[in-house]
This record gives sequence, structure tokens and C-alpha cells, in this order.
Amino acid sequence: MGSEGFLAAHFGAYGFDERRLGMGKKEYLRVRGDSGHHRRILAVMLMLGILVFLPTVGRLYRLMVSEHDYYSSLALNNQSRSTPVTAHRGTIYDRNMNVLAISQSVENIYLAPHELKQSKADIPSVAQKLGELLELSPEDIETKARNLSLRYQQIAAKVDADTAGAVREYINESGVRGIHLEPNTMRYYPYGSLAAQVIGFTNASNTGSEGIEASYNSYLTGTAGKVITTKGNNEMDMPFSYENYISATDGCDVVLTLDTTVQGCLEEEMQNAIARYDVKNGAFGLVMKAKTGEILAMSTLGSYDPNTYLEIADPVQQEKLQSLKADYLRFPEDTQDYRDARKAYNDALTAARLKQWRNRCLSDGYEPGSTFKVVTMSAALDSGAIDLQTNFYCKGSEQIPGRSQLLHCWRSTGHGAQKTPQALQNSCNVAFANIALKMGGETFYEYVQRFGILEKTGIDLAGESGGVFFDKALVTDTDKWGTASLTSGSFGQTFKITPLQLVRAIAASVNGGYLMEPYLVEEVVDAQGNTVLKQEPTVVRQVISEATSKTMCTLLESVVTEGTAKNAAVAGYSIGGKTGTSEKIDVFDENGQRVLDKIVSFVGVAPMDNPEYIVLIALDTPSRETGIYISGGVMAAPTVGAVMGRILPYLGVPTNDNAAEKPAV
Repeated sequence: MGSEGFLAAHFGAYGFDERRLGMGKKEYLRVRGDSGHHRRILAVMLMLGILVFLPTVGRLYRLMVSEHDYYSSLALNNQSRSTPVTAHRGTIYDRNMNVLAISQSVENIYLAPHELKQSKADIPSVAQKLGELLELSPEDIETKARNLSLRYQQIAAKVDADTAGAVREYINESGVRGIHLEPNTMRYYPYGSLAAQVIGFTNASNTGSEGIEASYNSYLTGTAGKVITTKGNNEMDMPFSYENYISATDGCDVVLTLDTTVQGCLEEEMQNAIARYDVKNGAFGLVMKAKTGEILAMSTLGSYDPNTYLEIADPVQQEKLQSLKADYLRFPEDTQDYRDARKAYNDALTAARLKQWRNRCLSDGYEPGSTFKVVTMSAALDSGAIDLQTNFYCKGSEQIPGRSQLLHCWRSTGHGAQKTPQALQNSCNVAFANIALKMGGETFYEYVQRFGILEKTGIDLAGESGGVFFDKALVTDTDKWGTASLTSGSFGQTFKITPLQLVRAIAASVNGGYLMEPYLVEEVVDAQGNTVLKQEPTVVRQVISEATSKTMCTLLESVVTEGTAKNAAVAGYSIGGKTGTSEKIDVFDENGQRVLDKIVSFVGVAPMDNPEYIVLIALDTPSRETGIYISGGVMAAPTVGAVMGRILPYLGVPTNDNAAEKPAV
């Protein structure tokens, strides 16, 4: 092959045409070198291009893959409107299916400022009309209607059906766009303040905040639904829209063990006692089935109306709050005096609300006084420390070894010689101190533990306290105040338990010896009528023997027929029980001196041949100015007797014409 043929073949491989075949060798090498240089430039440019686009590719990968769900939800939210469908909150019933709490249909009313603007609505006219219908300030409504910084502005909450209907009629007649109504529910309590601390209430967001409403909120609430629709810019409706409806699941109904009739009787008689004895700090009480632990009634007075739970019901507290409010209104708003006085008002308002919402029957400990002697005597008889023939002597006071001061009986002249039944009938402190000494600290503490005094009762309601009792060493170690604590504890002083703990313990003394777990909810039923929760009586343990329990029934009946509780007697019924008068050991005046306020109480049981019901009523600080002797026997016993006289016939307890003629023990 000649040189020309070689060059033609060689250069042809690199894409040169025949016109360039006449170049020399130097020219050929130059051209070939330029070609390699170009390729390197292209490679560098390609690499630079890749490097430039790598962040973009990474960003796209993050947007389209790694964070796809997040941005997808943002897009969906921007293109769709979700309107909640409120679930119907379950109803609360008493044991006879009387409605205690129910939800009513109401509506919330919103403005959509962007929609009002784009539809060119006459905003002053709209504000004026809505102000008339909703009894609101037109100026405030107009301000919200012109505020384009928010998509929606709520102007009214929980509007009743009639008012909502009037607003809807105005929208239809005027053709205004930008006014929206959202379905909602409002809790209604037909019985007002009855059993308020037990039932509780729901807050502004329809969530249970106290009582059963709070404790069973997860059952009552249900699951909200929603309506999903498409939307355009600035929340405007689109010409062609999509809608998806997800239905709500209604909450479960809750059936309580409460009986509204029994509850009403308890509260009425407690209120009568408050008025009769000028009781300063209210009262608390409960009615329980002794054999099962079912709570038929539970009350704390003064109370409140859960329909208006933020309002203070106590007139005395109202007056104090008005005075505090007047204090801060006297000062200019920009001063420290104003801020301090307003804080004092707000603190007092919060404290007053918490106080009226509080269920003292399970949240507050108190010194039970002589009502605790039922537990002491049950323990002493069951342990064999005493029997019905054990002798005691009371001369009004006694120097107990280990106590630095004389032990005084409530009767200064003493009770003289007495046997075990008379010691209980007379509620003799000296006798019970000696009963405790016969038992000893170890045995006493063991029975206190058995009776559930050292533990919460386990009731199905939030806020229960466990009370405050002595450490074991304080009743067993005689070298370290053991004797003093043991003897004081025997008649219910220098410690605190809750009313519910006391009632449960006394029920165990008379029901055959079984400690029961109290409960308030009988059943929970879903929207389809299926039972999802069923409560049954629960025996915690056997505390004393059935024989000891039967003896205690006889003794407690004798306290009413022959002892300090004669005022609790009810014609035709065998009533038993124990009185109590206790001091408020932790209440002091402004000078740091302990006040002499008392709590008087009585625990009643009926019928004594087969105990079914137990009633406790305690009156906190009866006035000394009434001239009536302050004691459980004089004040609380007749109050419990009045309750028994009303509820026993209602509950179907047969009368016994010989009930008042039982032989002495």
C-alpha cells in the first residue's frame, strides 16, 4: 500500500474526509494530538457536569424517595379539607338506668376570612346579623372576619340547635359564603349537683376531667370520624370536588352502682344537718352494700353543678372572690399592685374550684375517732384477747404505762365497772386503751393491716388516698412511744384514714368477716349493646371469723338500743352502728394555735340480723353557737337514722315490729 493509501485508511478511521489526505506526517501528528486533547476536555466537562448535578440529584432523591410521605401529606393537606365528625360520648346511667350524664348535639360556628373576601360579602352586615343571632359583639365578629392571617376564626362554640338553625337559615337566605357550622356535642347533667364529685364533668374539649368522666374517659369518648373534601386556593371550594366520609364510632355507656333515690336521700339529710347544726365546713357521707362493696351513694357537701363546673357554688367563697376581684380592679393595669392582686384572685379561684370538685370520701384522710373502735373490738374478740365477759373499770382517767399524760375518757366522771359490751355501748376510751394493751402492738397492727387500713381500697375512681397510719414500730416498740400510739390508735386518734377505708373495714366486721373491694361501675356497654366490662363483687381476704362477725352485729345493735347512738333508731328496723367525735389535728389558726374544731360522725348498719347496708355521715365543724352538744351521737346519729328511715323501705328491707325490743347484751 502506498503512503497515500495508508494515510487515507488511517485518517478515515478518525472520521477525516478525503480532502485532508494530502497532509504530511507532522500535520497528521498535530491533528491526532488535538483530538486527544478534545477528548480529555470532554471527559473533564462530563465529570464537572456530574459533580454539579449530584446535589440536585440528591435533593430530588430526598424529596421523591426519602421524604416522599412527608411531602405527600403536605400536598394532600394543601389540596384537601378534613372536617371532624364528633363521636357521640357515651351516656352515664345509675343502677336503674336513670341518665346521670348525656351528650347533646350542638354546633360550633366559624368564619373563613379569605372566603368572605373573595365572595365580596358585606362584612359589616354579616357581623351585625351574626351578632344579633349569637348575642355577640358585632365589632368583635367584624375584626375576626377581616383577619386574613388565619384560615378559620371560631366565633361561637357549642351553640344549641335552635340558634344554629337560625344561623343556617340566614346563610341560605343571604347566600353568604364564608360562614361554616361544625357539629359538636355538649355534656348535660340532668340531676345537676347530685353526686357531682362521683360523676365529674368534661372540659371544653369534651374530655373527662373529674370523677367517672375522667376515670372511664377511654370508654366514654369513642373515636371521631371525618369528612375529607378537596379545596382550592385560600380554602375556596373547587368546581369539581371529591368527598370521603369516615364515620365516627360512638363511645360506650357506663352503668353505675349508684342509686339516684338513695343518693338524693343522703344529700338531703346531710344538707338538713348542715343547716340544723350550722356546720361550717360541709359534710361527707356514703352508702355501701356491706356484702358486695357496691356504692349506692357517695356525697361531698358543699357541692357544685357539673353543668357549670367553673362557677363557684359556695356563697361564702363567692363573696371572698368578689372582694379579691374588687381589690385588683382598684389598681391601674400596668402596675405591680394590679398584677399581685390579680394573682391572688386567680390563685383563690383555682383553690375554690379544686375544693368543690374534690371527693372527700376517697381523697381526704380524717381522724375517725370512736367509729374506729369497731375495728379494735373486732380484732380483740377475734384474736382471743378479750371475750364478752372481760371486765373493765373506768374512773374518768387513767395513767397508762408508757404515756406521759393521763388518758382521759370523754366522760369525765367515768363509766365505772363494765364488761366488753358496755365498753362499746359507752364508747369508753379507758376500756379500749386496755383492750389494745391486752392485744399487744403486734396483734393490733396485724389486724389493722388485715382490715385494709394501710392500703387503698382499690375503688374504680381516680384520686384515692391511702390515709396515714403509724409505722409498725410505733405500736410495737414500747420503748419508743409504742404504748402511747397503741392506746391512742385503739380509739381512733392521732392517725388519718379515708371515709371509704373506714366503711370498708366496718363492713368486714358485720358481713361475715370479708374485706370487699368497693366499686362504682357495674357495667360498660358499647354502642351495639355488647358488654365490654362487667364488675363483680371481689373478696380481698377474710379478716375475722364469721362467728366474731356475728358477735359484732349483736354488739353494734346494742350501741343503738342501749348506748350512745340511741338517736339513730328507726321504728320497725334493727339498726346498729357506732358514733364518733374527733378533733382536726392539723388545723391551725393565723397565730399557729391548733383550733378546737371537731368532726362528728356515725356509721350505721342495717338490718342487724343480716346486714345489707352501711351508711356513714360526717359533719365537719358544727357550730358551738347553736347550743347543741357537739357529738356524733347527738348530731350524726339522727342524721344517719333519717337516711335509714327513708332508704330501707325503698330498698325493700322488711320491717320487724320487734326490732326495738331486742334483749340487752
